[in-house]
Amino acid sequence: MSLRISRRELLGAAVAARLPLRAALRTEDLRVLTDTGSGEMMQEYLLRLAGEITARRQERLRALRSESDIRSWQESNRARFLELIGGLPRERTALHPRITGTLVRDGYEVRKIIFESLPEFYVTANLYVPSRGQPPYPAVLAPCGHSLNGKAYAEYQHLYIGLVRRGYVVLTWDAVSHGERFQLWDFVFRHRGLAEKSNEHGILGIREYLLGQNLARYLIWDGVRALDYLAGLPEVDATKIGVTGNSGGGALSTYLAMLDSRIAAASIVTFLSSIPKKIEARILDAEADPEQDIQGLFGAGIDHAELAGMIAPRPVLIGAALRDFFPIAGTRETFAELKVLYEKLGAAERVDMAAFDHEHMYSQPLREATCRWFDKWLKDVDNEVNELPATIEPDAELECTETGQVVSSLGGKRLIDFDRAELRALTRGRGDVANALRKKLGLLPVMEDTREKVSDIRAVGFRVEKLVLKPEAGITVPVRIVTGERTGGGVVVYLRDREGAHDTPEFFERLAKKGRTVVIADVRGFGETKSPRNVPDKRMYYYHPRDGMDADYAYAALSLGRPLAGMRVQDALAVVRMARSLVKGSPLTLVGRGWAGLIALFCAAVEPAVDRLAIEGFLASYAEMVESEQYAQPASLVIPGALRDFDVADVLAALAPRPVLAMNPQDAQTRKMPSQAARAALAGSRCELRTAPTEPEVGDALEEWI
Repeated sequence: MSLRISRRELLGAAVAARLPLRAALRTEDLRVLTDTGSGEMMQEYLLRLAGEITARRQERLRALRSESDIRSWQESNRARFLELIGGLPRERTALHPRITGTLVRDGYEVRKIIFESLPEFYVTANLYVPSRGQPPYPAVLAPCGHSLNGKAYAEYQHLYIGLVRRGYVVLTWDAVSHGERFQLWDFVFRHRGLAEKSNEHGILGIREYLLGQNLARYLIWDGVRALDYLAGLPEVDATKIGVTGNSGGGALSTYLAMLDSRIAAASIVTFLSSIPKKIEARILDAEADPEQDIQGLFGAGIDHAELAGMIAPRPVLIGAALRDFFPIAGTRETFAELKVLYEKLGAAERVDMAAFDHEHMYSQPLREATCRWFDKWLKDVDNEVNELPATIEPDAELECTETGQVVSSLGGKRLIDFDRAELRALTRGRGDVANALRKKLGLLPVMEDTREKVSDIRAVGFRVEKLVLKPEAGITVPVRIVTGERTGGGVVVYLRDREGAHDTPEFFERLAKKGRTVVIADVRGFGETKSPRNVPDKRMYYYHPRDGMDADYAYAALSLGRPLAGMRVQDALAVVRMARSLVKGSPLTLVGRGWAGLIALFCAAVEPAVDRLAIEGFLASYAEMVESEQYAQPASLVIPGALRDFDVADVLAALAPRPVLAMNPQDAQTRKMPSQAARAALAGSRCELRTAPTEPEVGDALEEWI
């Protein structure tokens, strides 16, 4: 039975309640939050979770009493780290080292080396060998940071020359995506296959998450095989090998030293800080670094103190910059924790810190501190170090390949070839998809109804009730409930996509006037809970899929062990439960568009209260992100290890026999897929598939289906 209210009665009620009267629903009528602080919600929430993990982590650290306790703690952390990155290759295959040229310089020579860390996976390297003194020499393994020209970067050359002049053999190599190892290459114009502002190792690393592994496993393995080569040289004393690098090279130096006991001493530069402090300052570093944002690492209680702590009691120098985007406050905290750990092992003198007042770089003072550290622990001498001027070689002089790129000189395999092979080896969709999805999303029990009313708007033919939900402590979800003069036509829960570019008040009003109760919600980080901040790099927009602010929150969430997609599904579940309580016995339709499409799908898959589902403009296949050379789908939709259990089509199939409308599925590049390709991508899903090229057609089709 519908409730009829005359215009005069409605006007009187609005005046009495001092509420505005509307003739039509307007965008401003859907505004819920007035507190401008709501935009900081995501940052504050992530930092609160990080604080809780830190408290537990530090309690575990304090409980270490004996050397046996510390050894057990190290082995546990090491095993967990390896599990999270997907392990390392089991077989050390033949390196097939090649020397493609030699530069003879005053006091040293530079050999141009190519070796295979995996079969046909070529690594380009430079080996600096002293020509004075008597071998065997102590040696230094020197992984590069994220310099586009890799091992030829001027700061690094100064380091290598300084070390080789002091009697060290130095081996450095290009990391994947740098120097001579670009993975995406334009063969026509002979340059990097990405726009200048695109981050290749970010593209490579994000899709590793989907396979249940991390880019770090390949970068580490290159380093392990580089160490195999270095330790086997007749010029090298294999008992006296150090490792050093800065930034991404600092991360690799840490990983290699903590995993391989052949490394006798480490100098880790402009990397070690703390994960909570990095989350706090993430806005300062726009680039995605998946090999540093290891999924579940911090959630497992492993912070930078644990990473470096796995090296103890071998000597570790922490090199830091006071004005770094790796926050110095975190570096100091980590150093203090390491100092206590080393003291418990009776080796307090084996850990130290050198910090200088400059920005993120491997500066001359830090290079001098590194040389002095290695002199002390690899040569047993303690002298002042003053770096001498050095002649820097042009990039081309240090190149090992004919064209300056492995891909156009040697061919061989790229990282995507290994990923595609991993993908083909996986089987999925055969088990309980909903249960696997719950686990991978990191869902928590849904809290009891936590709605708080904000205000009402009553108008001719409709009413808007505004409220907020609190699905978790510190999280606010703005909700609007739009109803018409008559109800009983079921409930429509509509999840807004990012800033709601396609969410028209007219669409919601039409549904309400047809008897639907329309519930419109912003999951965390979308709509009214979007942060007012963005990364300072003006090339990056807020919802840049890999390097924007939303992506930064996604990486932080991954490290905490709960993907951002899972957190957003948590919000959607709270909205659905609340909406179901409004109209019992009537069908509930869940709608999600764009980035909210998969959130709606995953919510429906784990929530039986959803009777019908309509999604539009959604990613059709995680597998295609792995198969594609490039992709534009966002990091925030990535679920670690998803492809080990399911793809999007498997989740859709698990909804049967519930009615599902799948409109305008997208490929990896966010293009609307042609009908035939869409059917192939969603084969077996038993959903109703539609394509609608224009926005008016999308709105009409959604309204008609609902």
